[in-house]
Order: sequence, then C-alpha cells, then structure tokens
Amino acid sequence: MTLRHRFTLRPVSAGAVLGLAASTAVVLGTAGTASAAPIDFDCTVPVLGANTFSVDVTTNAPATAPAGTSISPTVTSIMTVPDSLADTMRLFFSPDTIGGTVQATNLVDGKPVVTTIVIPATAVPSDGPISLTGTGVMPAFTAGPQGTTHQIQAGAQQVGMVLTTNGTPSPFDIPCTPAGGQNTVIGSVTTTAAPASTTTVKAKYSKKARKATVTASVTATGASPSGAVTFTLKKGKRVTTRTATVAGGTATATFKKLKKGKYTVTASYSGSVGASSATTKLKVR
Repeated sequence: MTLRHRFTLRPVSAGAVLGLAASTAVVLGTAGTASAAPIDFDCTVPVLGANTFSVDVTTNAPATAPAGTSISPTVTSIMTVPDSLADTMRLFFSPDTIGGTVQATNLVDGKPVVTTIVIPATAVPSDGPISLTGTGVMPAFTAGPQGTTHQIQAGAQQVGMVLTTNGTPSPFDIPCTPAGGQNTVIGSVTTTAAPASTTTVKAKYSKKARKATVTASVTATGASPSGAVTFTLKKGKRVTTRTATVAGGTATATFKKLKKGKYTVTASYSGSVGASSATTKLKVR
C-alpha cells in the first residue's frame, strides 16, 4: 500500500533548497504499512528554520501474520524532485550527487523502534527532475496472540542529508517530528493462528552425578518459539514433573536421585506458537 502525500515548497532561495532536502529525508524515514491519509512533519531546516512537510512511502509490512512469528518490514521510498525545484537546487549548489541517512524513530504499539534509512549517493542530472530512492529494514518485532492488532505510527526523524559537489560534501542535519492534531497511524498487522510447532526430546542419565538431564528442542516455521516445556518422568505409578522456560529454542530440566529402572520421559510445550509434545525412554542402571 502507498502513503501519498502532497509536497509543497517555494523554491526562492538556497534555504528553500535545504527545505527540499528535509522533505525528501522525511519521506525516506517513515516506516510501516502505509495508510491513505497524509501526515505532516514539522522540521527545523538550516537557514530556512521551522517548516512543515508531507511525505510519500511504501513498505512490505503484511496485513496479517501468524502469532509468534517475526515481523521485520522493509521500507522503500522514492522521491521525485520536480523540474522547478531541481533547477533551484542546481542553481545554488550545483550538486553532483545527493545521498544520506535517516534515523527514523517510529512507534510499534507505542514503543519507539529506530530504523536506519539509507539513501545511496544519487547522480544529479543536468536538467529535469531528480529521483531519490531510500530503503531500510525495521527491527523485528514478534506477532502477539491470535487476534492482536499491532499499530505502526510515524515518529520523530533525525535527518542527515549530504549534497556533494566536485567531491566536496555539504551535510545538513534536520530534525523532524509529526505535526500535532493528526492521525499518525501508518499501518497495522493483525495476527492469525499460530504456526504449528515440533518438539523433540532427549534424556541422559549420569551415574556419577546420580541425575538425569532432559532437553527439549522446539521449532516452528517462521517463528522463534517462547513459552515453557513441562517434563514428565514416569515409572510405573510414580510420576515426577519439572517445568522449564524455552530459551533459544530449547528447554532443559534435571531429575535427581532416581532409582534403577526404565522410565518414560514426555516433553509438553505450550507458548507463543502451537502446542506440541514428544516422548523418549530413559534407563537408569
């Protein structure tokens, strides 16, 4: 989906050209599945001072995602500088290339998430419009329980634009924040049913330490499972349980002072993805 914004600037001075740079950077700094409504940003531009700009952005954030899976949208922005503004830029700076980076502090469920947007050095044509493209990947966040809706909102932007002329860079640092009194939601991801998980379990007895160590591994397609595994050790009518937290896809528990004999070990997982279990045998000599 594309967030379309009208870009307005008066190209009457070098300061106006700097204002153009600020607007371009704001475009490249917005992340998340785009909405259809424009969002204004208040920016402090060198020479020009306080100005308000609007933006246009696209992203591949999904509309839905299975619970427990990782979501890390790629942000892609393309800005076309119209002929008249491009001519003003060429007149005052004669830039060979334009590039830079933006530290975009957007919000996922109200929590700040910083995304680095990279604008490669782009050659400036001798005439006509200038097209600038920037991309960045948002840090991953995990889809919550089924039915959860995660909101992505536009946040503050720290812009670092670089105009280069004959090998000499002209950097401009431009802070921008969304203007007040407007809807800054730029996307949402609704979680669907969690993917199925697979659990495997191993058990090993140490006669010297007089204890058994049981380890469960939990995997799920496209997800990093979290939650807990309940280990059940059974011999005849005697049943002993331990519960361990899943970390890095595994959970481990120990059983001490076991009597000789054959045991059945069951690992039952429940957590951020679908439940699963596995069973193995343990022999204590």
